[in-house]
Amino acid sequence: MVPAGSQTRSGRVSRRPAMADAKTRSRVAEMEAAFERRARANGRTFEQEVEFLIERQQPLTPEERVATIRYLHSRCNGIQPSLTLDEIREGLM
Repeated sequence: MVPAGSQTRSGRVSRRPAMADAKTRSRVAEMEAAFERRARANGRTFEQEVEFLIERQQPLTPEERVATIRYLHSRCNGIQPSLTLDEIREGLM
């Protein structure tokens, strides 16, 4: 994270206070713990609870969105390699 008043990679000056980042991380940790408690109460695993929340198609709170995205990212094995030009051309034909 870039401290408030510091220059970012793009050359802009960050206006986000560092305390806001700490509060956000704290709220996300609280939300993940809430998902875990909710899953146990409903007799589901954490993953099943996240899938249930996604499938119910009701708007998620910002904290629920972050927790859901973190879960989905945790299931990916890093950055996937880009397609080569030959693979792209082959797909277009």
